Amino acid sequence: MATGRRFRIWCAFLVTTLIGVAICIHWVDIPVALAFLQNANRFKGLEAGFGSTVLVGGEMAVIIGLAIGRIVRGALPEFAKALFVACCASLSAYVANDHVLKVIFGRRTPPVLFEGIPAHVFHFFQGDQHSSFPSGHMVLAAAFAAAMIRLQPRTWPFLAVLLCIGAGALIVGDWHFVGDVIAGAFVGLTAGWLAAELWLEHVHS
Repeated sequence: MATGRRFRIWCAFLVTTLIGVAICIHWVDIPVALAFLQNANRFKGLEAGFGSTVLVGGEMAVIIGLAIGRIVRGALPEFAKALFVACCASLSAYVANDHVLKVIFGRRTPPVLFEGIPAHVFHFFQGDQHSSFPSGHMVLAAAFAAAMIRLQPRTWPFLAVLLCIGAGALIVGDWHFVGDVIAGAFVGLTAGWLAAELWLEHVHS
């Protein structure tokens, strides 16, 4: 696929995401968050087991293990290489999201609804790593999935199902607004796909 066509597809994806996020902010996010408000304290165990620290630590362990395997064996199978690229893309996207995008947008998390429905706006350049937009978990997962699917296409059914389950869990657990998840998916898929394309360019050259 030509670079120009890829860029046009990405631009269409961006526009669709922006429209979807805008619709969610104005009509969807608060009603959905209120519908699942009672779940905020029900999934503490799930939150601990799939917290960002656990997921990031797991990906770092995979990267270190694969790096050691490469040093010891002198080579890695193609699936292992794809896994390495996917984990690196996932971690890089997650860090950029948490330390740049969340700070820029400064959107509050759904639990603020316990204190009364807030003015539902972005608080630009007032955010931190605990802000809600875009969803860091979704960025982490989507970047990994996009890179793996691009490099190992046979994995797409399994990863697509897991990604949908994860997105639903973030909303049902009242950890994120719908718009946060949509934005996180866009950022993650973009980062993962770009990382995979760069890797393929490296391999082909």
